[in-house]
Amino acid sequence: MTDKKERPLLPRKQFAYDNVQPKPATEPPLPTSEAAQNHTPNPYRNSNITHEKIAAIRAKATNPTPPKIDHCQPSDTYPESFPHFVRGRDSLREYITSLFTSRIAMYDGAMGTMIQNYAKKNKLEEEEYRGERFKDWKCNTKGNNDQLSITQPHIIKGIYKEYLEVGGSDLIGTNTFSSTTIAMGDYEMEDYVYELNYEGARLAREACDEVTAKDPTKPRFVVGAIGPTNRTGSISPSVEDPSARNVTFDELVDAYFEQVVGLMDGGADILMVETIFDTLNAKAALYAIGEYLEFSGLDIPVFVSGTLVDQSGRTLSGQTGEAFYASIRHAKPMCVGLNCALGAKHMTPFVEKLSKCVECFLHVYSNAGLPNAMGGYDESPD
Repeated sequence: MTDKKERPLLPRKQFAYDNVQPKPATEPPLPTSEAAQNHTPNPYRNSNITHEKIAAIRAKATNPTPPKIDHCQPSDTYPESFPHFVRGRDSLREYITSLFTSRIAMYDGAMGTMIQNYAKKNKLEEEEYRGERFKDWKCNTKGNNDQLSITQPHIIKGIYKEYLEVGGSDLIGTNTFSSTTIAMGDYEMEDYVYELNYEGARLAREACDEVTAKDPTKPRFVVGAIGPTNRTGSISPSVEDPSARNVTFDELVDAYFEQVVGLMDGGADILMVETIFDTLNAKAALYAIGEYLEFSGLDIPVFVSGTLVDQSGRTLSGQTGEAFYASIRHAKPMCVGLNCALGAKHMTPFVEKLSKCVECFLHVYSNAGLPNAMGGYDESPD
């Protein structure tokens, strides 16, 4: 046998991209839409958005009076340079990039616990939840916190303003965590989803504008909160049948799309898919948002927030934070992070891991962790 000849080492073929010099990133990866690529300001004139699917949702709205869906401001409301911001004049994508790269921005805290605190000092029973509007409703509604945006708007707006004025929040989430047709099925209020989202966003818009007017150098923004619903697209509700599902992907998309229309018409600046424990639900929400952006031609920053269920660092559907990001990065979110679950101390290593792989901004908003043996919480807001 003869020795095999060694293959000559040839230089690798060069392609055009081999000569592209790397540039430092100045902002998160942009969505592919023309509006996002060009940083086109959102005109906040939603009445100009007349796509048939959006119009059909507005047509069945239950609002007692026609909703005001345009939220633009005169271009001379505030000065033109950062840190001022005027809706319709300035690109929110550019503003958020400047804000997030100059300091740590503050997001608000939980809505449910603030409502519980209000109930400790004030009467908030079935009668108050129903209000005059739903006094003869067919089932109990106590616990439907999103409904309070309609029946007790002063409570919700008061909580918004507390987070803005006392907490110093730059961004506040709307009281719409469960405002989808799927989640509202528990209270037989599916028909009121558009109004719930509209009112939740409208109250937040009013609160932000009032606080911004007092100090225009610190604009406040409305984040449309899109919760996970009470059903999962990838997990069986039955231990006897792993293949069983109680919701389809298309049903999730339709539910989220209606929520998005209500939030945007109510004055939301940003959309956040939050507290995601099932990645398929997040994908459905992002698909619905993508549809809305395609139909409207707008550039709306999108945030995504996952939830790790225990110290294994995985979501309920089994993904690590890094895998979760890999599953949703195609949507080009402007900010990704984690919320709730474990408390600040135990979330730290998982946030650190996520920070090493995300290509966009990173956020974290923890809760007080799991209760101790006495049913209390060891972590404080500080």
